[in-house]
Order: sequence, then C-alpha cells, then structure tokens
Amino acid sequence: MQNRPISSRIIYNVIGGSLTLLSLQLPWLTFNGIYTMTLQPGGLYMIAFYWILAGAILSYISRYGGVFTLIGFLAFIATPYGYFGSGPGLLLAFVGALFTFAGARSSIPFYVVKGREVMGGILYSIGFLILLTLTVSMFVYGNFVSAFQKQLIVQLPLVLVGVFMTGLGLRMYLSQEKNQSPIERLNPLT
Repeated sequence: MQNRPISSRIIYNVIGGSLTLLSLQLPWLTFNGIYTMTLQPGGLYMIAFYWILAGAILSYISRYGGVFTLIGFLAFIATPYGYFGSGPGLLLAFVGALFTFAGARSSIPFYVVKGREVMGGILYSIGFLILLTLTVSMFVYGNFVSAFQKQLIVQLPLVLVGVFMTGLGLRMYLSQEKNQSPIERLNPLT
C-alpha cells in the first residue's frame, strides 16, 4: 500500500468550521453599543441560522461548506433592519467562510484503509443525529404535517447536510478494501 501525505489544508477546514460555529454564539449586532443580538434558531433570523449552522458542520468535511455559510451570511445582511454596529459574530462567520474556502476539497482521506469503518460510523452517527433531532423537534412544536410544511424550507440546508453525512458514512462503513482479493473479502479471518 502506498502512503500518501495528508493535505495540510485540512487544518483550514477545521479552523473555518470552528470559527463559524463560534460565530453563532457571539453577538451579531449591537445597538448603540449596549444591546447585543445573537442568532438563534427560533428568532427573527431563523433562515440565516440554519444555513450558517449547516455550513459550519459541512466545513469540517469539505470546502463547499463555505458556500452554505456565505448564503446564510448574505441572508442575514439582506434582511432589512436598523442597526448601528456589527458584532464579532458577523466578522467571525465571514472569516470562517474564507478559511473554509482555503481548505481541502475533501478533508477525509478516502485512501486510508485503516479506520475507514470508524470514520464511516462517526459520520453516519452525526448525520443520523442531525436528522433525528430535526424530526423530533417537528413533533415537539406541533403536529408533524403542519410543522413539516412550515419548517422544511427553513431547516432544508441542515436536512441536506444530515442526509449527505449519513450517506457518506454508510458508503465509507460498507465499502470494501480495494487491495484484497475476492477470496480474502469473503473470509476476513484469514
């Protein structure tokens, strides 16, 4: 088996995803330097929150998570409001998207044979938990059909990331090693 070096650009994916997640916890707006406002999933900027959260999660896997972050960032900027200053969360989301764009196209080295099942299991678990959390929250906040119609558009980016991570995790977990012969695949104990 040939050892390929792991790209050093993966660290940009981690930094970008971490900065974007941190931006959701910091104030995005300040009114007169006193009152600060953060993005929340049930607040006025609900669409921006879910896009940015989906971008932060996807940033750990791929640089294309920065696209989700920028869409949420632009949805926040395009919303009409009167403010007198921007908070550190707004800046961190933008910097996080820039770091993510500088990152690797795919931060998971698919050529690593050992640990493929573990990494696939982790990705599957995270994706499944995202989908399960969104489904349970629809039941908690009303009946499923009306909540599904109202929340699906808002939570769509997070649903897409959950489906992508679940599928990618299953693909990694169930894929066979390419360097084994068919006989070795049938009898893994030898």
